[in-house]
Amino acid sequence: MADQTTNPFALPGAEAPRAGLRDVNGCRLHTEVRGSGPTILIIGAASDDAEMFRPIAERLTGFTVVTYDPRGTLRSSRDGWPCDSTRHAEDAAELLRTLGLGAETRADVFGSSAGGIVALQLALRHPELVRRVTVFEPGYFQLTASGRALASRVGAQVDRHLAAHPGDWAGAMALVSGVARVERPDDKQPGVTQPGARPSGLLAAPAGLEWYAARGEALAENLIRGDLPVTSESVDLRALATSAADIRFALGSASHPVFGEIARELTRVRRRPGSADPEEPDVIDGVGHVVCFAPEPVAEYIRRRCA
Repeated sequence: MADQTTNPFALPGAEAPRAGLRDVNGCRLHTEVRGSGPTILIIGAASDDAEMFRPIAERLTGFTVVTYDPRGTLRSSRDGWPCDSTRHAEDAAELLRTLGLGAETRADVFGSSAGGIVALQLALRHPELVRRVTVFEPGYFQLTASGRALASRVGAQVDRHLAAHPGDWAGAMALVSGVARVERPDDKQPGVTQPGARPSGLLAAPAGLEWYAARGEALAENLIRGDLPVTSESVDLRALATSAADIRFALGSASHPVFGEIARELTRVRRRPGSADPEEPDVIDGVGHVVCFAPEPVAEYIRRRCA
């Protein structure tokens, strides 16, 4: 595991978290709580631990920010893992209750990637615990034709690789990242690639962020065994269309177009007649699929959303 003291985006002198293990639904979750004020719960994928979201949490001063290692991830126990998004959502709900958060004032929630699927399940199953729920690029690949095609390509390559190289989770993760390569578009001409631009792997850490690359490799098994199965799940569209929770979808301007298609379809389903539900998902400028690579704009977006 990468040395968490070298996180390149950590804020010098930031308040240390109140960290510990919490007994939740038959497992022990490593949990970190920072600050005071209204509660924000950040939910990452099974391949995202609390340390990866530390820079975002540190920038959300004025809030009580909760991050944690999901069931099966690094410092949390592996009891009952791998599991589906429903179980992860129940873990998140029980964690809020255990911490005494969300019961009276309710919590704002930000979920990213497969963690966005968990955040949406939390909102649909426990609206009494949440206030605003932001779902960033949930991998509901079965929702769109392009998503199903991408998932099929990824799944086939991962299966072939693991059949030839059992247990090579890092190699399988590299394949996932490489299959979903994206071109970086010209800002002035959407969809037109700049001359000399190189494709970027979906999960690849930018130059200078080797810390994240190393930590990602340490969590590669979680991506393959935990996150990929969750992205094969389907969302209950009727529950989404009728839920009383404040649910909004978001995407990054620099991310793979398949996530934009999924977010727009979910936003269309969610928009209730006569409501203030947005017609389009929110867009966070300069952000790709991995929000940890851009803590400043992501934290600023969360702050605006939760204000």
